Amino acid sequence: MNERRQRLWLRRQELLRESGELRDRLERHGQGLAPLWRVADGARQTASWLRAHPLLPAAALAWLVWRRPFGMLRWARRGWQAWQWWRRARGVVAERVAALGALFGRAPR
Repeated sequence: MNERRQRLWLRRQELLRESGELRDRLERHGQGLAPLWRVADGARQTASWLRAHPLLPAAALAWLVWRRPFGMLRWARRGWQAWQWWRRARGVVAERVAALGALFGRAPR
């Protein structure tokens, strides 16, 4: 093996070692987020199950509308108001981000 290849091989070994150390550090730092990731995985699995079995939530909603129509109307109104609030808040945030982008010389996307 010539000298150049030997240097490259040693550099590669050094980079692999550093990469392993960085992966270990990232894993240690990420352990604090593990409960959050478990909750997110559970929510994703629940959403996937609901998409695969749409009749059960539809039947539950129909039963609630039949048993408590006024309560469901109240929740529907609250949901509509929350949706409107979210749309307005998202618009305001987008405007502020665009203004900050213009301030720093970045064109809006």
